[in-house]
Amino acid sequence: MNSHLLKRLVIVIGYILLFSAIGWLIHFLITPKESCFDGKKNQSETEVDCGGVCSPCKVTYVGKDLVVGEKTFVSGGNNTYDALVRISNPNDSIGVSSFHYKITLEDSAGAALSAKEGDDYILPADSKYIAQLGLSIANNAIPVQIDFAISDVKWSQLTNIEKPQLNVYNKKFGPDTNGVGNRAEGLIRNESANDFKKISVVVVLRDEKNNVLGVNTTQKDNIRARQESDFILTWPYNFPAPVRGMEVDTQTNVFDSQNFSAGM
Repeated sequence: MNSHLLKRLVIVIGYILLFSAIGWLIHFLITPKESCFDGKKNQSETEVDCGGVCSPCKVTYVGKDLVVGEKTFVSGGNNTYDALVRISNPNDSIGVSSFHYKITLEDSAGAALSAKEGDDYILPADSKYIAQLGLSIANNAIPVQIDFAISDVKWSQLTNIEKPQLNVYNKKFGPDTNGVGNRAEGLIRNESANDFKKISVVVVLRDEKNNVLGVNTTQKDNIRARQESDFILTWPYNFPAPVRGMEVDTQTNVFDSQNFSAGM
């Protein structure tokens, strides 16, 4: 190879190296560095921008559907109705920190006569009553069936929190002390190691055939660990049959961190 060709080859290789260096430098300068906020799965991340060197990925829990059991309604006096639904969580390790529900009273054709909505929760492997009182119906219509719909279910796992131990003692039912209507009472004891700010109470009264006669609710505030509080609920009217059974369902939301401060 003559010197002229060799010189040209050296010049070409030099330009190639120069442009390669310039291209690499430009790429280095304009290419964003890998981070936990670049919208890409890189570094040692297990998912986009989480896991590995980044913060842990958020775990999405999915459980078996909540089971809807008993659905019923009874007269609540003053031309209103009280609705009662029992739901169960078939999952042993995950609960629902929040879900939305709608209770609808319907006529025989399925047309809505009255409805109420709310939000609730349920612990792992638990059952509970949901009660809505005072559903009013216009034009003296009479409901014949009840519908219950659940939406916006948020599954959650309890971490380092034990299920609350709420026991009920001294349950009594009888005529109200003023001689009008009926009365139920009892004593709630918080056997848990935690103070609770709010404890909900649902009382269900049944006849000898286990049909629901009456439903009522109350809330007890600020019950500390190993302490107790009594409750009294009244119905200012008589039932169509004698009361033969009384259930008391107590619940407290351990998914809510603010519920652990009794504030007394």
